[in-house]
Amino acid sequence: MQRKLLYQLKALLQKNTALYSAVYRLVTLNADYLRLKLGREKYPSRFGGLWTDGEGFEHELSASLRAGDITPDEAESMKAFRHSGALKIEGAIPGSLIDRYLGELDDLRTRENTPLMVTSTELDGPIQYTEDALTRYHSIRTVDDYFFLDSARDILFNPSIVRYLELLLRRPAKLTQSLNFVHGSQQGMHRDTAFVRMNSPMKLLGVWIALEDVTEGSGELIYFPGSHGWEDYLFSGRFKHYDRDRDGEQALDDNYLWMYRQAEQRGVGEERFLPRKGDVVIWHADLAHGGAEVSREGATRRSLVGHFCPQNVRPLYAYYKPAQRKVYTDGDRRYMSSYYRD
Repeated sequence: MQRKLLYQLKALLQKNTALYSAVYRLVTLNADYLRLKLGREKYPSRFGGLWTDGEGFEHELSASLRAGDITPDEAESMKAFRHSGALKIEGAIPGSLIDRYLGELDDLRTRENTPLMVTSTELDGPIQYTEDALTRYHSIRTVDDYFFLDSARDILFNPSIVRYLELLLRRPAKLTQSLNFVHGSQQGMHRDTAFVRMNSPMKLLGVWIALEDVTEGSGELIYFPGSHGWEDYLFSGRFKHYDRDRDGEQALDDNYLWMYRQAEQRGVGEERFLPRKGDVVIWHADLAHGGAEVSREGATRRSLVGHFCPQNVRPLYAYYKPAQRKVYTDGDRRYMSSYYRD
């Protein structure tokens, strides 16, 4: 009932974008985002950013080095991340752990009345996993399997990943979503801030993990290096995130085209990520990325994606899905899900 009322209120507010914006800012207000807004002139985005985006980066990095909070190698990684918006970690995840995870995931998928859900760009919402769904829909992905599988959490919270997440976020990281792909997404260039909605939108990191060796023509990950520093794209002239009911279908098409026009105007070419099994890339919330075309029939690109934010930041689904606000713990790991609950 509470969720139904929230959706009815949202539908009414969408008729007045200015009012919607005011209510949205009030409801999602948090101290972290307020600090970023007050100091937004220090960042390329009006929505703030990570410390690596700020004008005081070099000073803060030097201070961290002097204090011994970061190693020289890690400092170089922070510089590379500031420049490109992506950070690669080779051989982070042991092959044996990936094999265990894939085996447990297959067992869970084939279980009678499996609890797993899948989503797709062609679906209006999640549906129960079926083998047929993996081939029927475009850009299909299994969501939040870490809710059921220890092995998924062991991968997503691998110490080498967590170390860099906490260096970038400067707080313990919280997992809010995962996507398991068998095939390349073939998704156009986009920024996660458009779809992975947070009450502090720039406090978000994506983690992409290769579950097999990735080769050309399999729908490999592509991105525009440095695009996290481009100007904000505002949906309905106000919002960092996309809402189909509020913004309309054309706004999404316009956003995709804007990415490619920006790259052309700036002379930025796309880079392709062709990792080996166990390699990881961590990317900035505003890095423009997507999936290349699958040019080899039947080619797979098995991968696992996680979206993380600091523990003091909330995904927007915690507001419009009240039953999904719970933060679960597994030792010092923290995670949420917009699809499952205990």
